[in-house]
Amino acid sequence: MDEHAVAKLERKQAVDAVAFSKAKNKLVVAGPGTGKTYLFREILAGRKNTLTLTFVNSLVEDLSLELFGMSTVKTLHGFARSELSRLSGKNVKIFPKLSKIIRQDAQILIDEDIDYERIFHKRIDDKDHLEFYKNRKDYYDYYGFSDVVYALVLLFEKNSDKIPSYEQIVVDEFQDFNDLEVSLIDLLAKKSPILLAGDDDQALYESLKSASPLHIRKRFHKDIKGYVCFPLPFCSRSTRVIVEAANDIIKKAKEKDFLSGRIDKPYRYFPCPEMDKTSSQYPKILYTRLFDKQIPWAIQKYIEGIARDVRSKRTILILSPTGNQCKRIHEGLVSRGFRNIAFNERAEFAEPSLLDGLKLLLLDANDNLGWRIIAQSFLSKENFIELLRRTKTGQNHEKLIDYVDLQLKRRIKRLVATLRKVKDGKMIDRKKSAELLDELSTDPHSVALYALRDELQDSRIASSDPGIRKIPIQITTFQSAKGLTADYVIIANLNDRYCIRDRTMSNQDVCSFLVALTRARNQVYLLSTQSKSNPIFLSWIGSERILELPISWDS
Repeated sequence: MDEHAVAKLERKQAVDAVAFSKAKNKLVVAGPGTGKTYLFREILAGRKNTLTLTFVNSLVEDLSLELFGMSTVKTLHGFARSELSRLSGKNVKIFPKLSKIIRQDAQILIDEDIDYERIFHKRIDDKDHLEFYKNRKDYYDYYGFSDVVYALVLLFEKNSDKIPSYEQIVVDEFQDFNDLEVSLIDLLAKKSPILLAGDDDQALYESLKSASPLHIRKRFHKDIKGYVCFPLPFCSRSTRVIVEAANDIIKKAKEKDFLSGRIDKPYRYFPCPEMDKTSSQYPKILYTRLFDKQIPWAIQKYIEGIARDVRSKRTILILSPTGNQCKRIHEGLVSRGFRNIAFNERAEFAEPSLLDGLKLLLLDANDNLGWRIIAQSFLSKENFIELLRRTKTGQNHEKLIDYVDLQLKRRIKRLVATLRKVKDGKMIDRKKSAELLDELSTDPHSVALYALRDELQDSRIASSDPGIRKIPIQITTFQSAKGLTADYVIIANLNDRYCIRDRTMSNQDVCSFLVALTRARNQVYLLSTQSKSNPIFLSWIGSERILELPISWDS
């Protein structure tokens, strides 16, 4: 058999080994682009009562589409919310930033700074602090993303008869689960067969949510028994040079004593006529060194080149280490006339805002949490502390609105009424709209000018060619790129000071770059503003795989 036939047979054997295994619990170690979703479909086919879990919000929609009609797909907090609602018969509400609110409450009411997220994620037995959290949570009548999972885990641990059963449970991105999330999976495994899938080379969330690749490694190495392990060896997403570059990074990382304890797994390019043709078309990773202000212009030049080579539908993903860099790139491309850019900052990690509070009052005019957020926005620090202390007992029958003066109540009532009209698409007079925008710290003049600029974009001479202005472009950070893929990936700001946090290389830095690199199907472009030396990650890739393009265009 030729190379293509052999690879196709080996890939089928790898999938069949998992699909036809009689093991109750399975662990699939799958690198980027190795066909996890296809495997999930094979595992779930013909079963009626199945559940697919992931912690990444962005993956839920894609998995829901891919597994439509085959499985219920939920985030862990979404599953916990639905189960608590089912078991309690009540509507369980979630406010993603609740732990931030209660952390602030603790600083004021008990003079302690408590990292509640860490307590939940690592399952730290801290009864006094957890009791304070519970009292405040009950007063606000909301859960956060972490404590809703924590509540469900405690309930299942005390009442194992309430754990639901499924014909099959599939768990994705297991390398980024923390102690709390693993507790939930272990409980579900008591009643249902479990398939865990993940890749410890893509572990990104250790610092953000106390996740650890040790959970997947311990199951693979049999330190935790009960799982039969399988690899998915072939990457059918990316061209040969991208797969080889990823292996270069892993090899060099191991030589430098990073990724210690990693699962040794095959990660091979999948040869087939279509991918071989694309690999021949894109045999190198392209690298350009430039000034920071030139990045949007260079991206435009790359996109023009892509459009000349490929006169069909194509997608472009732009990645940069920080959110501020992504924002500047977005603004630069918009100013050059690009019209189809998706750029969404991750709002769940931001501080609670006045708009958050107003949105809660749209649902319930007496909402304690809504009024608490609004009070912090409008009152002086001293008056806010005094108001919050009046709610210290946290009794459910107390309403925070009862402690707010009449003038502020009327003011907020006007804002909520205006916001409701905005939501419903109704006409609003200028005075009320100006008041709302002013309270939200939004300058109406700037908003109007921004809208006018958009109207004028099509009429002015944009620097980008009309043929590329509506090419789909997505911009995000390395960490937020999880689950995303595109035909072409442009990695900007590949500087050591951005890609290596705290000036000392870490395992998470290596994993972040691996994730960024392997989002691409066809081609990767690297942009660096580092002038004196090549970025470390660039030097870790074999020089035969890199083509440096010197700046030769007029900016």
